Amino acid sequence: MSELSKRERVDATLKGEAVDRVPVSAWRHFIDEERDPESLARISLKHFTDFDWDWLKINPRATYYAEAWGNRYDFDHYDSVLPELIDGPLNTPADLDKIQPVNPTAGVFAEQLDLTQRVKAGIGDAHFLQTVFSPLSVLAFLLARPKTHTIQASVQAQYDGLRDYIRENPQGVHDALQVISSTLAQYASATIDAGASGLFFAIVKLAREGVLTEAEFAEFGKPYDLQVLKAVEAAPFNMLHICGPYAYFNDVTDYPVQAINWATLGQHNPDLVEASRLTPKTLVGGVDEVGTLQVGTPEQVIAEALTAIRATHGRRLLLTPGCGTNLDVPSANLHALREAATIAQTEGL
Repeated sequence: MSELSKRERVDATLKGEAVDRVPVSAWRHFIDEERDPESLARISLKHFTDFDWDWLKINPRATYYAEAWGNRYDFDHYDSVLPELIDGPLNTPADLDKIQPVNPTAGVFAEQLDLTQRVKAGIGDAHFLQTVFSPLSVLAFLLARPKTHTIQASVQAQYDGLRDYIRENPQGVHDALQVISSTLAQYASATIDAGASGLFFAIVKLAREGVLTEAEFAEFGKPYDLQVLKAVEAAPFNMLHICGPYAYFNDVTDYPVQAINWATLGQHNPDLVEASRLTPKTLVGGVDEVGTLQVGTPEQVIAEALTAIRATHGRRLLLTPGCGTNLDVPSANLHALREAATIAQTEGL
């Protein structure tokens, strides 16, 4: 087979067609650049070029959705990818009526649309996705009130707060989610108009055992997810990211997306073979970003990647980590991830 362009390679994969080699990508946050669209676009495109990825996932700062509804952060104090929370509109379940519609193309959303346009101008014909958190994920950020500024405390405060708000004011939660999903749907549509190929739609560690029950996710998560995704269902490349261990994978296989990304290794989720029996969608993953990619050798990364390619016979697979990589992920391991696709091509896998 003749060599395909990056876009052709991804498009063929999404259709289940043969490709010259498996498409590869990985993504991470860039803390120092993430508040300036020009700087973030530049470093994102450099990452894309330096590692020869086949498509780009934009990693905006994790809090921009919550900022849209009034959360304020101290950007001089980060723990991992989260700046320190100063304050926000939600302090009790009775405050949920403070969540009102906001302009989907103004404020932080305008900033992200600017970023999208800059990436579009610099990436050529390759696909790229803008990250949008699910409505429930946005609400979790808004209501979390961690006692200490650590990422662990922040995440736990999201879980605890969400369960408390659902228990104490379920109708208020529904009303807030309707406002958030309506705004995000309009913003998502504007993102496609700005040049993105689609969304990287992220359910941030909420659709899983130990956080919400399947019934709670079915009531407070899925309907609002579908409202956002419906607004961009004509886009050529939408990806669902279902984050974390023990994920409710079966509950999202019918989402209107072309591809699903999740942690396929070491987190009690379906592996690639099992997932291929559960959905005909393109599978996105194959390498453990917490273990092998972070602390393994390049040779181990290549071995793990080749195992993923063999498991899928190189069809309907976008080879990636199961989530964003750490800020200090070894560059040699990222190069090895990309090299694995070339090795597989050479070996006829």
